Amino acid sequence: MEAFDHIVVGGGSAGCVAAARLAGKARVLLLEAGGPAVDHPETLSADGFKDAFSNDALMWHRMSAPQADCGGRAIYIGTGRGLGGSGSVNGMVYTRGDRRDFDAWPAGWRWDDIVPAFQAVESRLGIRPRPPTPFAECFLAAAVEAGFARKDGMNDGDLSGVVGANDMNYADDQRRSSYRAFVHDDPPAGLTVRTGASLRRIVFEGARAVAVDYRIEGRIERAGVTGELVLAAGALETPRLLMLSGVGPAAELARHGIAVVKDMPGIGRNLQDHPNVCLFYTAKAPIDFHYPQVYGFDVAAREPDEPRGGAPDTCFVCYAAPASLKESMRRMVPVLALPGRLHDIAVLRRFLRGAIELAFRLPALRRFVDSIFGIVVILGKPTSRGSLRLASADPDAPAIVDLGYYASAADRATIEAGIVKARDIAARGPLARAGAKPLSAGARPVNGARLWRWLAGATMTTFHFCGTCRMGDDADSPVDTKLRLKGFANIRVADASVMPEIPVSALNAPSMMIGQRVADFILSGDMA
Repeated sequence: MEAFDHIVVGGGSAGCVAAARLAGKARVLLLEAGGPAVDHPETLSADGFKDAFSNDALMWHRMSAPQADCGGRAIYIGTGRGLGGSGSVNGMVYTRGDRRDFDAWPAGWRWDDIVPAFQAVESRLGIRPRPPTPFAECFLAAAVEAGFARKDGMNDGDLSGVVGANDMNYADDQRRSSYRAFVHDDPPAGLTVRTGASLRRIVFEGARAVAVDYRIEGRIERAGVTGELVLAAGALETPRLLMLSGVGPAAELARHGIAVVKDMPGIGRNLQDHPNVCLFYTAKAPIDFHYPQVYGFDVAAREPDEPRGGAPDTCFVCYAAPASLKESMRRMVPVLALPGRLHDIAVLRRFLRGAIELAFRLPALRRFVDSIFGIVVILGKPTSRGSLRLASADPDAPAIVDLGYYASAADRATIEAGIVKARDIAARGPLARAGAKPLSAGARPVNGARLWRWLAGATMTTFHFCGTCRMGDDADSPVDTKLRLKGFANIRVADASVMPEIPVSALNAPSMMIGQRVADFILSGDMA
């Protein structure tokens, strides 16, 4: 059995940061279930985000449990697989969040505490906004007319009522993911990377993790750990891996015949995400930008003439359909048309994607799509909570994930107010002069039951899952403020699952910050 000083499970946004920094002074094994980046160059390219999203090899296929407030639909909740994780397939948006987001986090994790870790990550990534194109400037001007204030970058901690060109992690034609910046460009001497390595279970001796079993190339291998085991597999995988290893709600584990190592009822609870809907419009001229490079944040219910200043609860994104609508359909049409095991039949997926490719070769369709833009309304501070539990003791079986979308009246009111605000932006002079006309039902002035019929069918995830192993000083939180799994001598959790409350913005930047901080804790000698 090989032995390492530290083992990091999950080569995503947080895991790559943590593994690379620890490997400067130790022997570190990084286990990633997905494949190597060299097999998928689109994960290293700034322009490759749309192709990465439609590549089955780079996204886990997962469906949620049926959502009661979304018409009983199961929602696609795939996440990135491969080195870099979701940070290698996303739109490269880099936003720390609003400083008030972290007021709900425990002491030691407030805005002023975590800014140094953000800055350390940013010094490697080299973040910057993309210069707005004429149409992007048109959207920004319309939002300002609707009561927003212009602010580019948006990483100073104040996101209240602002709109602008957001920071992104790219350089020239390269994606600057945590994998690219921390592992690929300057491989640490002490780092061993194993891809295609799927964790099966953690091996314990008392309160200590001594090894992990993982499957690679069809065989089961064991790796020993003398220092710390860092779990960074993401908010939908880390709690599942813990439960499979006997750490989680005892009754849930017993139901599946899993021996209980430690009863931890908080594992898999407190799931949060950002549900969204997109209001589609057509314009007179082709849309001229290609990235998710224009964002706004506000209190959804704030009127345009009211002062800014409240903690933002909603995010607004200008979406360019010509950039990625075809690739999004290549991903989502098979998901919607092939339920259950039908989706596992590769020939059916290829047939549907081939039909989409043929359709997009039609000049009339291309011209139509070239003029489509959307305003994505994202519920940034949901009060509803979901949960994750095991489907079986089979390590290959996906977990049962209940997103809990719109379960609270507050969430329903906020998304409605956000839609009203998005319609207001679209109706303002700059976009009106650009010929903006409603295309989707939600973009039209429908309300009440008619609006919710549309919402139930149009809601999707923003892929910002968090909270399932939340950190805190209270007894219900499984992880402490040094990211140690409570009751264990050498296990840390370092991914979005530890976030006690979701930030209003994207989670890639906060996840990398967590990877930076877990390395700080371990390297400083703050051992469990």
